[in-house]
Amino acid sequence: MTHSTTIRRATRLDIAKLIFVGAIWGASFIFIALALKSFGPITVAAGRISLAAAVLLLICFAAGYGLKYSLADWRKMILIGSLNSGLPFFLISWGMQYISSAEAAILMASGTFFALILSHFASKDERFNTSRVVGVAIGFCGVFLLVAHDLLVSESGSLKGQAAMILAALSYASSSVLSRRISHIPALPASASILACTSVYMLLLAFFFESPVKSDPELIAILALVALGVLGTAIAYVIRLQIIANNGAVFMSQIGYLVPLFGVIWSWLFLSEAVGFATMAALGAIKCGIAITRRGT
Repeated sequence: MTHSTTIRRATRLDIAKLIFVGAIWGASFIFIALALKSFGPITVAAGRISLAAAVLLLICFAAGYGLKYSLADWRKMILIGSLNSGLPFFLISWGMQYISSAEAAILMASGTFFALILSHFASKDERFNTSRVVGVAIGFCGVFLLVAHDLLVSESGSLKGQAAMILAALSYASSSVLSRRISHIPALPASASILACTSVYMLLLAFFFESPVKSDPELIAILALVALGVLGTAIAYVIRLQIIANNGAVFMSQIGYLVPLFGVIWSWLFLSEAVGFATMAALGAIKCGIAITRRGT
């Protein structure tokens, strides 16, 4: 079956899907924080990817999907998996050893602006216009505000965590642009194939650098890792590819409006993390920038 690579204007269902993924990914930062209580950052990344791959492969086989693609498509999926799963999942897990869940969620919003910049050069239908340029500028001011504040009041550990989040956001944005090149493949088998490829080397890295099999992990850490794999990766990954194929990388990047909002809310509700003035100001600037950018789509 051939799928069109031409994007369309978002419907209410597309917007609902975006909000749903935003809520899941906002909660993922809490799950990561809980999983890190018993597992190392590479193990957390490898665990969620492997669980998601197993779930999606089972669904694919049950639905009768074949995973027969051209060599060129397999190469693209391996690269997309590295940029959308392997690298960012590790960076997020590692970085959250130094910063809060809420701050991590806010910094991940920078992916919206990276996606806009990359899409301008990589596609013909997601070019710059005045609203997008203004939105990018305001959004980056919000990210700069948060980083600059912590540079003044925190130790270098916080800066390491922030840099990891920004690099993860850039990796996500790069994968979003590349994902449009496999939009002819249905989202479910594409997601299963990408995650299966990524799980192979992530598991090898986990066993080489860490001790992924713990004798006495906390139950909450295990449950958090399962939630990350099934909800935050398997389900969200399929919906993400559907949105990119239908509405483009820039629309998908509007998730940056929702993830930090849900991340702050969930962290405040369930982890009792304090939200300071600088955090709220940065969140406001990023949300404003994304809203202005949205007017240009």
